[in-house]
Amino acid sequence: MPAPLKPGDHILLAAPARFVLPDQVLKAQETIERAGFVAVIPAGLEARDGQFGGTDAQRAGLLNQAFEDPNIRAIWAMRGGYGCARILPLLHAEAFQADPKWIIGFSDVTALHAWADNQGVGSMHAPVANTYDSTHPDHAALLWNQLSKPEMAEGMPVVGGNLSVLYSLLGTPYFPNVEGCWVLLEDLDEYLYHIDRMLLAFKLAGVFDRMHGLLMGTFSDLHDNTPASGQTQNNPFGRTIPQMIAEHVPVSKPVRWDIPVGHGAMNRPVILGSDPGPESHWK
Repeated sequence: MPAPLKPGDHILLAAPARFVLPDQVLKAQETIERAGFVAVIPAGLEARDGQFGGTDAQRAGLLNQAFEDPNIRAIWAMRGGYGCARILPLLHAEAFQADPKWIIGFSDVTALHAWADNQGVGSMHAPVANTYDSTHPDHAALLWNQLSKPEMAEGMPVVGGNLSVLYSLLGTPYFPNVEGCWVLLEDLDEYLYHIDRMLLAFKLAGVFDRMHGLLMGTFSDLHDNTPASGQTQNNPFGRTIPQMIAEHVPVSKPVRWDIPVGHGAMNRPVILGSDPGPESHWK
């Protein structure tokens, strides 16, 4: 695990996926400083290449500089979107392993969490800087508490995050090691049949057989093949997510529902690589 943060530690702001705007950077800087840390704003943070925060090489280079800087103790993603998986082959694993930093974020940042897991390093699944103000105050405060005094327990560690991002990593060297682990899943803005297709892929790939169990976060703003979702025909998929889980996950595997993690106000920080604790811990 990366070392706990101390007051005055340096936290680098990064845009490993979508681009960021100057007012967003200023707001994130103020948030970090209010929490008692020093915000590091690297050159090129506001770069753009289409929807990305700079070219793949630029975004990876920013993270690699942070991995090699002993003063940087955490890297907080400004936002998600899409782009983190594109830079995984460009990241310097040896530098990261030699001096682990906290990688903080969720959604598309799941790709970075999976990469860190493959380096044997824990990370923090938590709000990105741009969603911090819209996160439930208790969960927002817990982010800093957890980074300063991480509750790290031995046992069955948590891996995972965004289902769509994890699905995109199946069959690559960057998919997390799920053996004996709790797998955390959440997602946003997907069709029900897309969810089923991704869960089926996990089943066929043996993910559900190898894991210890599932932690089911929130699945927000879902769509169906119906006029309510903008379709011309009423052709509902006909299965709820619990029904999909029942069809694809072995009955011997525990499933915890209503984990307050995902794309919404309830987004409790989770230390990936540590045991999640008892079910009551999440209530």
